[in-house]
Amino acid sequence: MRAIHHAGYEGFLRAERPWQELSAAVGSPQIFQTYEWYAAFFAHLRPTELPLGVIELQHNGECAGIFPYVLQRIRRFGVTLRVLALPESPHLILADLLLAADLDPSAALRAIRTCLAQAGISWHALRLARVPERSHARRWAARMPEALVRPGGGSRYFDVAQSYAELSPRFAGRLRKTLKKGHKRLEQSGALEWLCVGSGDARLPWAFEQFLTLESSGWKGRQGTGSAIALSAAATNFYRDLSRAHSPHLRVEIHLLCLDERPIAGQFATVCGAQRTIHKIAYDESWQHASPGSLLMANSIEHSCQQEPIQRLSLVTDMPWMRDWNAAREAVYDIWIPRLAPFSLLARAALRAKALLRSRRPPQPTVQAKRTPRDATQSTAEKTVCPGAT
Repeated sequence: MRAIHHAGYEGFLRAERPWQELSAAVGSPQIFQTYEWYAAFFAHLRPTELPLGVIELQHNGECAGIFPYVLQRIRRFGVTLRVLALPESPHLILADLLLAADLDPSAALRAIRTCLAQAGISWHALRLARVPERSHARRWAARMPEALVRPGGGSRYFDVAQSYAELSPRFAGRLRKTLKKGHKRLEQSGALEWLCVGSGDARLPWAFEQFLTLESSGWKGRQGTGSAIALSAAATNFYRDLSRAHSPHLRVEIHLLCLDERPIAGQFATVCGAQRTIHKIAYDESWQHASPGSLLMANSIEHSCQQEPIQRLSLVTDMPWMRDWNAAREAVYDIWIPRLAPFSLLARAALRAKALLRSRRPPQPTVQAKRTPRDATQSTAEKTVCPGAT
């Protein structure tokens, strides 16, 4: 086992060939493992002040692992640590490594230590944050005694290997009523059409622009949180690059619900192997009374249940509105792998001490913050139309 260090953005570009070869060998990488996902991130969203690169693991002359990283300074327990971490961004909600199934974790870590020492890179730990239970990173850490694995939230999904007729009765009663009422209201208002425009379809640029317009028209727009994709040139280019990607491992889709040929709800989604992932959701607030976002979600679930080879529909995050859909929950973890084993022992001791101090601290009274009109509007939107994975 040996590791090769590809330094900087140019190094990331050089890593494309082994990365794609390993993706083909793995067979069905997830979106957060694909070269195209990180290519769009490093081209438009990467923090320019942080060193970056890719560590390639090789076994018997073939690529056996890919670890894209940024080198961060993180303060923990009063100490500043140099950490090689999976890239982070509000648009990279989950993350993962790409590893061969038979990779030896201990041999891989030894190779990484040797490689970084030869490259003259000083570091204290590897950090694999926001990795799901079924991820390659979690599998790797589970076989490494020195790894510190801590809970980091959850990710909701639907098992769409079953039929929609089996899934839909599990939705909350109030949600089923909302869907029925919303569908009736829209049908009485005009002709409904459901569109799924994917990679290779000449309509994709048009569908992408329709989605951007919808997302920036409501509470994510300038008068709301200001988090709409269209308000950031970097974020717009990130998603536009993804939609233009030509890859056997990645398909981008824009889902639209149209009323009299006018889009009133949309989703930005990707398909990798047997998993469809919904990254962003948008809707026209003037139709909020008909819950178009919820209707589009129900349609995406039903469509996924009917489509081969899709078996899993990921919602990425764990938002409160997802509970009404009775979506399954997968644990997400924050994993630290220290350069030296004694660091792991010290960190575990510090965590135990911190937990003990917290348990002895008297509870603090909670103060109900006064809600602004914008907060109230956003809360209503979240309850009504499930405003997206992020």
